[in-house]
Amino acid sequence: MKATRAEAALLVASVAVALALAEGAVRLLGLAEARPSGYAPVNTRRRGMAPTNARGYRDDERALEKRPGVRRLLSLGDSFAWGAGIEWEDTYAQRLARSLPRRRSEPWEVVQLALPGMTTVDEASQLHEEGLAYAPDVVVLGYVLNDSEDPEAAEARRARDWAEEKREKREPRLLDRSALFKMISARLFATAENQRRLAGYKSMYRSEAPGWVAGQKALRLMGGLCTERGIPLVVAIFPLFGQPLDRTYPFAEIHGQVSQAASAAGARVVDLFPAYEGLRWDLLVVDGAADEHPNEIAHRIAASVLLKALDDVVPPARSAAPPPPAAR
Repeated sequence: MKATRAEAALLVASVAVALALAEGAVRLLGLAEARPSGYAPVNTRRRGMAPTNARGYRDDERALEKRPGVRRLLSLGDSFAWGAGIEWEDTYAQRLARSLPRRRSEPWEVVQLALPGMTTVDEASQLHEEGLAYAPDVVVLGYVLNDSEDPEAAEARRARDWAEEKREKREPRLLDRSALFKMISARLFATAENQRRLAGYKSMYRSEAPGWVAGQKALRLMGGLCTERGIPLVVAIFPLFGQPLDRTYPFAEIHGQVSQAASAAGARVVDLFPAYEGLRWDLLVVDGAADEHPNEIAHRIAASVLLKALDDVVPPARSAAPPPPAAR
Protein backbone atom coordinates (compact mmCIF):
# COMPACT_ATOMS: atom_id res chain seq x y z
CA MET A 1 0.00 0.00 0.00
CA LYS A 2 2.83 2.35 0.95
CA ALA A 3 4.55 1.59 -2.36
CA THR A 4 1.38 2.35 -4.28
CA ARG A 5 0.96 5.68 -2.51
CA ALA A 6 4.58 6.54 -3.14
CA GLU A 7 4.20 5.72 -6.82
CA ALA A 8 1.06 7.85 -7.03
CA ALA A 9 2.80 10.72 -5.30
CA LEU A 10 5.75 10.39 -7.66
CA LEU A 11 3.40 10.41 -10.65
CA VAL A 12 1.61 13.52 -9.39
CA ALA A 13 4.92 15.23 -8.73
CA SER A 14 6.19 14.30 -12.18
CA VAL A 15 3.07 15.65 -13.85
CA ALA A 16 3.29 18.84 -11.80
CA VAL A 17 6.93 19.35 -12.76
CA ALA A 18 6.16 18.66 -16.44
CA LEU A 19 3.28 21.14 -16.37
CA ALA A 20 5.46 23.71 -14.63
CA LEU A 21 8.19 23.27 -17.23
CA ALA A 22 5.63 23.49 -20.06
CA GLU A 23 4.15 26.62 -18.48
CA GLY A 24 7.58 28.20 -18.27
CA ALA A 25 8.42 27.30 -21.87
CA VAL A 26 5.14 28.71 -23.19
CA ARG A 27 5.69 31.95 -21.28
CA LEU A 28 9.34 32.21 -22.32
CA LEU A 29 8.57 31.64 -26.01
CA GLY A 30 5.41 33.73 -25.95
CA LEU A 31 3.37 30.92 -27.50
CA ALA A 32 0.17 31.98 -25.77
CA GLU A 33 0.15 35.38 -27.43
CA ALA A 34 -1.34 35.93 -30.88
CA ARG A 35 1.31 37.03 -33.31
CA PRO A 36 0.83 39.45 -36.20
CA SER A 37 1.72 38.48 -39.74
CA GLY A 38 4.60 40.88 -40.13
CA TYR A 39 2.60 43.64 -41.82
CA ALA A 40 1.78 46.46 -39.41
CA PRO A 41 -2.01 46.95 -39.71
CA VAL A 42 -3.16 50.43 -40.63
CA ASN A 43 -5.96 52.05 -38.64
CA THR A 44 -8.24 52.78 -41.59
CA ARG A 45 -10.81 54.41 -39.33
CA ARG A 46 -8.64 57.38 -38.50
CA ARG A 47 -9.00 60.72 -40.22
CA GLY A 48 -7.82 60.57 -43.82
CA MET A 49 -8.07 56.80 -44.05
CA ALA A 50 -11.86 56.43 -43.99
CA PRO A 51 -13.93 57.43 -47.07
CA THR A 52 -13.16 61.04 -47.91
CA ASN A 53 -15.01 62.10 -51.05
CA ALA A 54 -18.38 63.81 -51.13
CA ARG A 55 -20.21 60.59 -52.03
CA GLY A 56 -18.79 58.72 -49.05
CA TYR A 57 -16.26 56.56 -50.89
CA ARG A 58 -12.59 55.99 -50.22
CA ASP A 59 -11.56 57.79 -53.36
CA ASP A 60 -10.80 61.17 -54.87
CA GLU A 61 -13.66 63.36 -56.02
CA ARG A 62 -15.02 62.03 -59.31
CA ALA A 63 -17.19 63.93 -61.78
CA LEU A 64 -19.88 61.84 -63.43
CA GLU A 65 -18.91 63.10 -66.87
CA LYS A 66 -15.65 61.76 -68.26
CA ARG A 67 -13.02 64.07 -69.63
CA PRO A 68 -12.48 63.63 -73.39
CA GLY A 69 -10.15 60.76 -74.21
CA VAL A 70 -10.15 59.34 -70.68
CA ARG A 71 -11.09 55.69 -70.14
CA ARG A 72 -12.68 54.56 -66.92
CA LEU A 73 -12.63 51.47 -64.74
CA LEU A 74 -15.43 51.12 -62.20
CA SER A 75 -14.40 49.16 -59.09
CA LEU A 76 -17.11 47.42 -57.04
CA GLY A 77 -16.69 45.22 -53.99
CA ASP A 78 -16.67 44.98 -50.22
CA SER A 79 -13.96 45.51 -47.59
CA PHE A 80 -11.45 43.52 -49.67
CA ALA A 81 -11.72 45.99 -52.55
CA TRP A 82 -12.09 48.92 -50.13
CA GLY A 83 -8.73 48.00 -48.61
CA ALA A 84 -9.43 47.34 -44.94
CA GLY A 85 -6.25 47.65 -42.90
CA ILE A 86 -4.02 49.01 -45.69
CA GLU A 87 -3.18 52.40 -47.13
CA TRP A 88 -5.43 53.70 -49.90
CA GLU A 89 -2.49 53.83 -52.31
CA ASP A 90 -1.85 50.11 -51.77
CA THR A 91 -5.32 48.89 -52.82
CA TYR A 92 -5.53 46.99 -56.09
CA ALA A 93 -7.86 49.68 -57.47
CA GLN A 94 -5.25 52.40 -56.95
CA ARG A 95 -2.50 50.16 -58.32
CA LEU A 96 -4.59 49.74 -61.46
CA ALA A 97 -5.12 53.51 -61.60
CA ARG A 98 -1.35 54.04 -61.65
CA SER A 99 -0.45 51.11 -63.87
CA LEU A 100 -3.05 51.29 -66.65
CA PRO A 101 -1.84 54.63 -68.09
CA ARG A 102 1.81 53.49 -68.02
CA ARG A 103 1.09 50.06 -69.41
CA ARG A 104 -1.24 51.20 -72.17
CA SER A 105 -0.02 54.74 -72.95
CA GLU A 106 -3.52 56.16 -72.61
CA PRO A 107 -5.30 58.15 -69.89
CA TRP A 108 -7.26 56.06 -67.38
CA GLU A 109 -8.99 56.72 -64.08
CA VAL A 110 -10.45 54.29 -61.59
CA VAL A 111 -13.72 55.11 -59.85
CA GLN A 112 -13.85 53.29 -56.52
CA LEU A 113 -17.36 52.46 -55.24
CA ALA A 114 -16.39 49.58 -52.95
CA LEU A 115 -17.70 49.67 -49.38
CA PRO A 116 -17.24 47.29 -46.43
CA GLY A 117 -20.15 44.92 -45.92
CA MET A 118 -21.45 44.98 -49.49
CA THR A 119 -23.06 41.85 -50.94
CA THR A 120 -23.57 40.86 -54.57
CA VAL A 121 -27.17 42.06 -54.35
CA ASP A 122 -25.99 45.43 -53.00
CA GLU A 123 -23.38 45.73 -55.73
CA ALA A 124 -25.89 44.99 -58.50
CA SER A 125 -28.17 47.70 -57.16
CA GLN A 126 -25.24 50.08 -56.84
CA LEU A 127 -24.16 49.44 -60.42
CA HIS A 128 -27.66 50.12 -61.72
CA GLU A 129 -28.42 53.18 -59.60
CA GLU A 130 -25.03 54.87 -59.51
CA GLY A 131 -22.15 53.12 -61.21
CA LEU A 132 -23.33 53.25 -64.81
CA ALA A 133 -23.70 57.03 -64.57
CA TYR A 134 -19.89 57.22 -64.65
CA ALA A 135 -19.91 55.72 -68.17
CA PRO A 136 -17.24 53.11 -67.38
CA ASP A 137 -15.27 51.35 -70.09
CA VAL A 138 -14.98 48.27 -67.86
CA VAL A 139 -16.46 47.15 -64.53
CA VAL A 140 -14.38 45.10 -62.08
CA LEU A 141 -16.19 43.30 -59.27
CA GLY A 142 -14.04 42.01 -56.43
CA TYR A 143 -15.90 38.90 -55.28
CA VAL A 144 -15.39 37.41 -51.80
CA LEU A 145 -17.08 34.17 -50.77
CA ASN A 146 -19.25 35.83 -48.14
CA ASP A 147 -20.78 38.15 -50.76
CA SER A 148 -23.73 35.78 -51.19
CA GLU A 149 -24.48 35.46 -47.50
CA ASP A 150 -28.17 35.49 -46.66
CA PRO A 151 -28.89 38.67 -44.64
CA GLU A 152 -31.08 36.76 -42.17
CA ALA A 153 -28.39 34.13 -41.62
CA ALA A 154 -25.79 36.86 -41.15
CA GLU A 155 -27.95 38.57 -38.56
CA ALA A 156 -28.43 35.29 -36.70
CA ARG A 157 -24.66 34.72 -36.75
CA ARG A 158 -23.99 38.20 -35.38
CA ALA A 159 -26.53 37.63 -32.60
CA ARG A 160 -24.89 34.29 -31.72
CA ASP A 161 -21.42 35.84 -31.70
CA TRP A 162 -22.68 38.66 -29.48
CA ALA A 163 -24.16 36.15 -27.03
CA GLU A 164 -20.90 34.19 -26.93
CA GLU A 165 -18.94 37.38 -26.33
CA LYS A 166 -21.23 38.25 -23.42
CA ARG A 167 -20.73 34.81 -21.90
CA GLU A 168 -16.98 35.18 -22.15
CA LYS A 169 -17.09 38.35 -20.05
CA ARG A 170 -17.04 36.47 -16.74
CA GLU A 171 -14.91 36.65 -13.64
CA PRO A 172 -11.37 35.47 -14.37
CA ARG A 173 -10.54 31.98 -13.18
CA LEU A 174 -7.26 30.71 -11.80
CA LEU A 175 -6.66 28.74 -15.00
CA ASP A 176 -6.97 31.94 -17.04
CA ARG A 177 -3.64 33.04 -15.57
CA SER A 178 -1.92 30.03 -17.10
CA ALA A 179 -0.16 30.66 -20.41
CA LEU A 180 -0.25 26.92 -21.14
CA PHE A 181 -4.01 26.76 -20.60
CA LYS A 182 -4.49 29.91 -22.65
CA MET A 183 -2.49 28.45 -25.55
CA ILE A 184 -4.29 25.08 -25.53
CA SER A 185 -7.78 26.59 -25.20
CA ALA A 186 -7.04 29.07 -27.98
CA ARG A 187 -5.89 26.27 -30.30
CA LEU A 188 -8.96 24.18 -29.52
CA PHE A 189 -11.24 27.18 -30.06
CA ALA A 190 -9.54 28.01 -33.38
CA THR A 191 -9.98 24.43 -34.59
CA ALA A 192 -13.66 24.37 -33.65
CA GLU A 193 -14.22 27.82 -35.15
CA ASN A 194 -12.58 26.80 -38.41
CA GLN A 195 -14.78 23.72 -38.66
CA ARG A 196 -17.82 25.90 -38.11
CA ARG A 197 -16.55 28.29 -40.74
CA LEU A 198 -16.06 25.52 -43.30
CA ALA A 199 -19.56 24.18 -42.69
CA GLY A 200 -21.02 27.69 -42.85
CA TYR A 201 -19.51 28.58 -46.22
CA LYS A 202 -20.41 25.25 -47.77
CA SER A 203 -24.03 25.57 -46.62
CA MET A 204 -24.09 29.13 -47.97
CA TYR A 205 -23.58 27.76 -51.50
CA ARG A 206 -26.15 24.99 -51.49
CA SER A 207 -28.35 25.24 -54.57
CA GLU A 208 -31.35 26.25 -52.47
CA ALA A 209 -29.52 28.68 -50.15
CA PRO A 210 -31.43 32.02 -50.31
CA GLY A 211 -28.30 34.15 -50.36
CA TRP A 212 -26.75 32.18 -53.22
CA VAL A 213 -30.01 32.20 -55.20
CA ALA A 214 -30.16 35.99 -54.80
CA GLY A 215 -26.45 36.30 -55.56
CA GLN A 216 -26.78 34.45 -58.87
CA LYS A 217 -29.71 36.67 -59.82
CA ALA A 218 -27.62 39.73 -58.98
CA LEU A 219 -24.74 38.51 -61.13
CA ARG A 220 -27.14 38.02 -64.05
CA LEU A 221 -28.48 41.53 -63.52
CA MET A 222 -24.97 43.00 -63.53
CA GLY A 223 -24.03 41.01 -66.59
CA GLY A 224 -27.17 42.10 -68.41
CA LEU A 225 -26.67 45.78 -67.58
CA CYS A 226 -23.09 45.66 -68.83
CA THR A 227 -23.89 43.63 -71.97
CA GLU A 228 -26.66 46.03 -72.99
CA ARG A 229 -24.15 48.88 -72.97
CA GLY A 230 -21.18 46.99 -74.40
CA ILE A 231 -19.23 47.27 -71.14
CA PRO A 232 -17.00 44.32 -70.20
CA LEU A 233 -17.65 42.92 -66.71
CA VAL A 234 -14.71 41.32 -64.90
CA VAL A 235 -15.37 39.27 -61.76
CA ALA A 236 -12.24 38.69 -59.67
CA ILE A 237 -12.72 35.90 -57.11
CA PHE A 238 -10.58 36.20 -53.98
CA PRO A 239 -9.71 33.15 -51.88
CA LEU A 240 -10.27 33.11 -48.14
CA PHE A 241 -6.77 33.61 -46.78
CA GLY A 242 -7.32 31.87 -43.45
CA GLN A 243 -6.92 28.51 -45.19
CA PRO A 244 -3.92 26.71 -46.73
CA LEU A 245 -3.37 27.98 -50.25
CA ASP A 246 -2.59 24.58 -51.72
CA ARG A 247 -4.41 21.48 -52.93
CA THR A 248 -6.11 21.19 -49.52
CA TYR A 249 -7.82 24.58 -49.91
CA PRO A 250 -11.41 23.69 -48.93
CA PHE A 251 -13.35 26.14 -51.09
CA ALA A 252 -12.17 25.20 -54.59
CA GLU A 253 -15.61 23.81 -55.42
CA ILE A 254 -17.26 27.06 -54.37
CA HIS A 255 -14.85 29.02 -56.57
CA GLY A 256 -16.04 26.80 -59.41
CA GLN A 257 -19.69 27.53 -58.63
CA VAL A 258 -19.09 31.28 -58.60
CA SER A 259 -17.01 31.09 -61.78
CA GLN A 260 -19.76 29.19 -63.58
CA ALA A 261 -22.47 31.61 -62.43
CA ALA A 262 -20.44 34.69 -63.37
CA SER A 263 -19.47 33.25 -66.76
CA ALA A 264 -23.10 32.40 -67.48
CA ALA A 265 -23.93 36.03 -66.66
CA GLY A 266 -21.50 37.17 -69.37
CA ALA A 267 -18.57 38.14 -67.15
CA ARG A 268 -14.89 37.50 -67.68
CA VAL A 269 -13.90 35.51 -64.58
CA VAL A 270 -10.51 35.93 -62.95
CA ASP A 271 -10.03 33.35 -60.19
CA LEU A 272 -7.19 34.76 -58.12
CA PHE A 273 -6.49 31.53 -56.23
CA PRO A 274 -3.82 30.27 -58.70
CA ALA A 275 -1.91 33.54 -58.26
CA TYR A 276 -1.65 32.91 -54.51
CA GLU A 277 -1.31 29.13 -54.61
CA GLY A 278 1.76 27.87 -52.80
CA LEU A 279 2.24 31.08 -50.82
CA ARG A 280 1.87 31.37 -47.05
CA TRP A 281 -1.53 32.84 -46.34
CA ASP A 282 -0.36 34.44 -43.09
CA LEU A 283 2.03 36.62 -45.10
CA LEU A 284 -0.78 37.83 -47.36
CA VAL A 285 -3.12 39.20 -44.70
CA VAL A 286 -3.26 42.39 -42.70
CA ASP A 287 -2.78 40.64 -39.36
CA GLY A 288 -2.64 36.86 -39.25
CA ALA A 289 -3.73 36.84 -35.64
CA ALA A 290 -6.80 39.01 -35.99
CA ASP A 291 -7.50 40.25 -39.53
CA GLU A 292 -7.55 38.10 -42.67
CA HIS A 293 -8.15 40.93 -45.12
CA PRO A 294 -5.56 40.92 -47.92
CA ASN A 295 -2.55 43.10 -47.19
CA GLU A 296 -0.57 45.25 -49.62
CA ILE A 297 1.29 42.22 -51.02
CA ALA A 298 -1.96 40.41 -51.83
CA HIS A 299 -3.38 43.56 -53.44
CA ARG A 300 -0.27 43.94 -55.59
CA ILE A 301 -0.62 40.35 -56.81
CA ALA A 302 -4.32 40.88 -57.56
CA ALA A 303 -3.57 44.05 -59.53
CA SER A 304 -0.92 42.27 -61.63
CA VAL A 305 -3.36 39.50 -62.56
CA LEU A 306 -6.14 41.96 -63.33
CA LEU A 307 -3.89 44.04 -65.57
CA LYS A 308 -3.35 41.06 -67.84
CA ALA A 309 -7.06 40.26 -67.91
CA LEU A 310 -7.90 43.86 -68.79
CA ASP A 311 -5.57 43.65 -71.81
CA ASP A 312 -7.89 40.97 -73.18
CA VAL A 313 -11.28 42.51 -72.41
CA VAL A 314 -10.44 46.17 -73.14
CA PRO A 315 -8.02 46.43 -76.08
CA PRO A 316 -5.76 49.50 -75.97
CA ALA A 317 -6.52 52.41 -78.24
CA ARG A 318 -5.10 51.91 -81.73
CA SER A 319 -2.55 54.66 -81.33
CA ALA A 320 -1.31 53.29 -78.01
CA ALA A 321 1.86 51.25 -77.79
CA PRO A 322 1.57 49.75 -74.30
CA PRO A 323 4.82 49.20 -72.43
CA PRO A 324 5.22 45.99 -70.41
CA PRO A 325 5.53 47.09 -66.72
CA ALA A 326 3.27 45.35 -64.21
CA ALA A 327 1.46 46.84 -61.26
CA ARG A 328 3.51 48.57 -58.56
